[in-house]
Amino acid sequence: MSRLLLTLICCVLSSTPPALAESPENQRKVFQQTYRDLQAGNTDTFASLPADMRQYPLYPWLEYTDLKQRFDTLPDAPVLDFIRRNPDSLMADALQIQLAKRFATKQEWQTLLATIPATVDDTDTQCYRTQALAAVGQKDAALELGKQTWMTLSKSLSDACIPVTDLLRRHVMLSTSDYRERIRAALDKNQTTLATQLATELPPEAQTAVNTWIQIRNSPAEALPAAIQQPDNPYLRDAIAFGLERLAKKESQQAEALWQTARQTLKFPPEESAKVESALGIQQALRHNPAALKRLAAIPGEHRTQDATLWLARIAARQGEWETLLDATQHLHFEHERDAASWHYWQARALEQTGKKAKATQLYTDIAPHATFYGFLAADRLGQAYTNLKTPAVDRSQRVAGLQKVATIQRAFEWFALGEREQGRKEWFRALKQMDKEGALATADLAIRGNDHNLAIWTVARAKEWDETHLRFPVVHSELVMAQARNQGIQPAWVMGVMRRESAFDANVESSANALGLMQLIPPTAKAVGTKLGLNIRGRDDILPPATNIQLGSAYLSEMLSKFSGNYAQATAAYNAGPGRPPQWAPQQLINADQWIESIPFTETREYVQAVMGYTTIYDEKLNPGNGRRLSERLQPIAPNAPKPAPSP
Repeated sequence: MSRLLLTLICCVLSSTPPALAESPENQRKVFQQTYRDLQAGNTDTFASLPADMRQYPLYPWLEYTDLKQRFDTLPDAPVLDFIRRNPDSLMADALQIQLAKRFATKQEWQTLLATIPATVDDTDTQCYRTQALAAVGQKDAALELGKQTWMTLSKSLSDACIPVTDLLRRHVMLSTSDYRERIRAALDKNQTTLATQLATELPPEAQTAVNTWIQIRNSPAEALPAAIQQPDNPYLRDAIAFGLERLAKKESQQAEALWQTARQTLKFPPEESAKVESALGIQQALRHNPAALKRLAAIPGEHRTQDATLWLARIAARQGEWETLLDATQHLHFEHERDAASWHYWQARALEQTGKKAKATQLYTDIAPHATFYGFLAADRLGQAYTNLKTPAVDRSQRVAGLQKVATIQRAFEWFALGEREQGRKEWFRALKQMDKEGALATADLAIRGNDHNLAIWTVARAKEWDETHLRFPVVHSELVMAQARNQGIQPAWVMGVMRRESAFDANVESSANALGLMQLIPPTAKAVGTKLGLNIRGRDDILPPATNIQLGSAYLSEMLSKFSGNYAQATAAYNAGPGRPPQWAPQQLINADQWIESIPFTETREYVQAVMGYTTIYDEKLNPGNGRRLSERLQPIAPNAPKPAPSP
């Protein structure tokens, strides 16, 4: 743990009685032993704790564990008293869920409504709340909450939620389309138990179709041919369309053949046909098949899936079909403005190319202030400075001082001090639920002051303040980066951008793919690069240290940049997807880098390249104030693959 973080913890604890402040390590040892004893069912240690332990930040966790162990035999009063003293906490959340079940079992509906907050994020608790609202005569509120909860059920239909289904059915709140939508969503997530439970409320032919649907989900290639021969009904068509969409991702040719057979024997309405055509067209687009543009454009915009419309727009951008791109973007719908910004850029590009420069300029102007890949590109098109990178940092010292007194934050820091990082993060992010955006940003500032840059980055992300570059993009390990970038002949801002995207500066992070450390290196790559550098890389412990990790990652970046003739976009894609991928995505003729990046078929790699190139621009300005390079200067056009040399005679 950093010295600064320990200092912050000591500051947090400074208001406790002298006996505790004088020996925090002893208090931690007492807590850990008592916590273990309570979890094992032994309450003796807890009962004999000295009074000053009540001032220890994690003491409530001892109380909570004791209450949890004895919950079934306890009256409501001590549980409610604990919740009152520890509001808006992980512990209170868990006890409220248990209390909701108790009140529902006893049918104490008024007590449930008066005691359990409507915001408790638990499906069973929301189902109990629905029952309570119905029981006290609030029928409309019950039906509204019940329908909302029913549409988000997962895994299985619990005992708490079965009465909600009955309530909705009695009041004719569940249509056939609701069942179809919910079953499809369940099977999308492989929630076959829930799908089967929901199907029991349907006619026999629908139940049979859902069983077929489950078989198709498990093995579309084997189950689809037989399914196509069954009598037509809406659920069967849904199942077949679902299976064809899944099969298209692995065996597109087989899916094409089965689709031609199915559409001759079954009566697919336009919206269902569009789903299958969308899936097949996307697969063509992912392979950069020229036929994809025509196929996707032929699907009526109102029925084409969002993903299919995105790929129609991407292929149109890649091929310079600007009118088609403009038409496609008219059918895109986004929940968040941040997601729409990239398509505002592409709309502007298309408008500019078709002579509508005034409209293009307006769109560029709208997104240019944002510190993002497309925000920077828009500013480049306008010839404007990156104004967001010139904004001075906000002084949040007063708010930060107040946060150090918040019990949940104190508990988070104490968990960190005990080496329980995951539990500390849970406390930290629970605290964020009660904060406005400025509070969340001050909390990120507190993490920065504690030298926990990773936590700060995730905190800002929860606040969705994407333009807060001071907190989102701390300069970390700059001396190591500068030295290794100089040794490898690459830009240090690029190394920083890659490191920020890969690990968000968590030096100990390990991905599900076994990628390790700040620059997320998999062991085979680390060993191969290490051999070239004369380093003996044997395993995890050799890869994780920041100095070695940055050395290995910088060397690998340099290797990728050399392999792709100094093209940063392709080298960045290769770092993420492997050096064999970018050549597969090469265009037939020279195109701009933004067109190539937008049409990368791997979502992870496409977003990775956009992020790293944007982050590199930010770090270039941080490392070279006033002299950072523009993003467009770093994005060279993408050329076709060089022809293979003719074989020797």
